[in-house]
Order: sequence, then C-alpha cells, then structure tokens
Amino acid sequence: MKDYNDVRDRLLEALRNNGGSIARSKVKFASDKLLEELEKEGIITIKRWKDGRSRIILNEQMKKEEEKKEEKRRDENKDITRLLNEINRKLDIILQRLGYTQQMDFDKIFEEVKNPMGIASLKDIRERMGLSKEEFYSRYSNYIQSHYKLFRGGEEGIVKNGVIFGLIKR
Repeated sequence: MKDYNDVRDRLLEALRNNGGSIARSKVKFASDKLLEELEKEGIITIKRWKDGRSRIILNEQMKKEEEKKEEKRRDENKDITRLLNEINRKLDIILQRLGYTQQMDFDKIFEEVKNPMGIASLKDIRERMGLSKEEFYSRYSNYIQSHYKLFRGGEEGIVKNGVIFGLIKR
C-alpha cells in the first residue's frame, strides 16, 4: 500500500508541477490501474487521441485543493524563513559579544575581494582590513586553515613545509 501511495503522490506532484496537465509518456511510473482508480475517484481525467497519445489532466476541484495546499506550504515556509532569520540575527549578536566578529569580518572581506572563480589573495584581504602582516597572520591563520582551501602562490601568505600559500577559496 505504501508503494501505491508513493506512486500516487508522485503522479499528483508531477501534475501540479506541470500546471495540472501532463503527457502519459512523462509519467510511465504510474500504472494503468492507478490511473483508472484516480479517474473513477474524479481526481483526474484522461484524454485519449486516436494516434495512441494520451494526456492526464488534474480536475479543477482537485487543482484548487492542491493550490490551497501549496499556498499553505508557502506560508509555512515563509514563517520558517522569518524565524530562521530572527535566530540568525540573535546568533550574530551573541557571537559579537563572544568575540567572533573577527571571523565574520574576515568572511565579509573575503566575499568582497574574491575573483569570479571564488579565489582571493590573503595580501588583498589583509590590506583591506588594515592590519600588519604579523597581526593578521597571528590572528587569522588558524581560522583560514580550518575554513578555507589554501593554494600556492601570492606575494605573502601562510607558510607550510616551506611553501607559501597566499591564495584561498571556500
């Protein structure tokens, strides 16, 4: 019974996503028996042509019910998004009070400095932050190594095994 309901739900979802009408060839996963039952229940109508083609159409009442469900889901999603945004704002305040603003500043500047491929030079970030080399690398090297992918190159950077890694990417 579970498989039947899954296939039924997939079919109704496909109909909803295609404006209430879909070619039979697009929903081959639905058995003829299922389609006949849904047609008897008045949920769908099957339109057949002489050349063998057929189209499945979601009936108007069912379409309206599905639209109401979809609207309700959208409203719920908006509420969830609003709550998540509120949580994020409060979390930002907590992080600021705990002293995590440095990492947030670094990430913000990374987003401004990175090129279209998502790569940024540590020198550019450091200069944008207005910090000396010593202060920048002592403060951010652990954060950079744990949150970013390091690449060789650049005029300055984090030295590992004698190699300068001055380019980073998320």
